[in-house]
Amino acid sequence: MKNLSFLAFLLVMLSCQNALAQKEYAVVHGKIENPIDGLVVRLFNPETSKSVNIKVAADGTYRDTINLDKPGFFNTFYDKFFSLYLTSGMNLEINFDAKNVTKTLVITGKGENENAFLRVKAKLEGELYGNDINAFFDLDQAAFDAKINKFSADFQTQLDAKKSNLNASFVTAQHKIVADLKKGLIQQYNDAQRNKTELAVGMQSPEFKNYINLDGGKTSLSDFRGSYVFIDVWATWCGPCKYEFPFIGKVEKMYHGKNIKFVSISIDRLKDEQKWRDMIKKEGLVGIQLLADNEIKSSFIEGYYIQAIPRFIILDKEGKIINSDAPRPSQPELQDILNSLDM
Repeated sequence: MKNLSFLAFLLVMLSCQNALAQKEYAVVHGKIENPIDGLVVRLFNPETSKSVNIKVAADGTYRDTINLDKPGFFNTFYDKFFSLYLTSGMNLEINFDAKNVTKTLVITGKGENENAFLRVKAKLEGELYGNDINAFFDLDQAAFDAKINKFSADFQTQLDAKKSNLNASFVTAQHKIVADLKKGLIQQYNDAQRNKTELAVGMQSPEFKNYINLDGGKTSLSDFRGSYVFIDVWATWCGPCKYEFPFIGKVEKMYHGKNIKFVSISIDRLKDEQKWRDMIKKEGLVGIQLLADNEIKSSFIEGYYIQAIPRFIILDKEGKIINSDAPRPSQPELQDILNSLDM
């Protein structure tokens, strides 16, 4: 009996050890044709702000184990973006050609069905927005509503056709994500209609005055008259803002020496000034770093109706609006706008 008791105890212990050994992680690996020297595969989860950089060997191969607290959607970047869904136990081989990531992307292995559906959804989103997101938000109400309704119907049709092969939690998450997407797009559309009159191209920008400057003293928007101004509104607690940090640095480097000021305005609380200063130092942020005077309630922030960050704004040399909701630094469209300026 003692031996049987010991054997039972041993089996329980082994079961516990096996459970502990089954860590929550996914394996991501693959090969990139025509790899870009020094570029890493970067995964970023906007919900948790988790970021993973995977080194790429000279021959284009890469491999890493991604620890997960729960299933998550990652923005994946290697010169271009694609979405990735990861949950515990997945083992995905992701191959593509760096010269044309979108058209050559192939994902196989455990988890391929969920990630294949993300490609289908991305195609539907592309059809929704068209080639010009600004033209999408410039549609009349009836045309906008028709496109949103068609997207919803097509999405549901595709999900119903494929959900038997998809993880149940993935399907649930997709419903929520699309519902949130529709809500966000409707809000952006309403904002765009309002901005046509209140924040239109050529209108004088709302002002800010006497914001704390990281380098000392106080700074106002009027101090930049005579230069183009690229404004980044962010906060230390904002995951998507942090994701843009390296891209902002890259864009600023591209236009270094040109007649444009890169101004970052944090909407952190004034009592968190040291936290703001510490993050700027830790992340090696460049440009003109300012701290707003009243967080999200600052008159400049309210003047642009900013409800979500990051937000990017471009002004001309007279402080007039060029773009009140500019593309993000991670989007190539931003360079098209900046290249068009007489700097």
